[in-house]
Amino acid sequence: RLLTMSHLLARPSVRSLLRGANQSRYMSVYPLKNEETIQNFNSVSNKRVLYFTASWCGPCKAMAPVYDKLSDSYPAVAFGKVDVDDQLPLSEDFAISSVPTFILFDGEKVTHRFSGADPSKLDNSVKELTELPE
Repeated sequence: RLLTMSHLLARPSVRSLLRGANQSRYMSVYPLKNEETIQNFNSVSNKRVLYFTASWCGPCKAMAPVYDKLSDSYPAVAFGKVDVDDQLPLSEDFAISSVPTFILFDGEKVTHRFSGADPSKLDNSVKELTELPE
């Protein structure tokens, strides 16, 4: 069942993830494992990318170095990583049905969402996200 953004925003974990502020980055990719890491990720930037992955997923393993490199190339964007097996509630909140899935946000607005191991599409989507006005 695909949830609307208003349904997602009603959930505290999603609301806290989507709020953002402009502060310094401390790491390239934020592993989102609990409420504290979600809050830290939330405080980094209004422009964010969520990468839903799984340890058993071959295409996810292929995308991991691409994602890490992009996080270094775009320091104004926060890059978060969610293991769907470890964070089932968050994965359900975002209606993740396949991995890898990437969701890009500008503030609370989803600008891009896609599934699949497509490095070019991910790079272009992040580039477009950075070109949006603040």
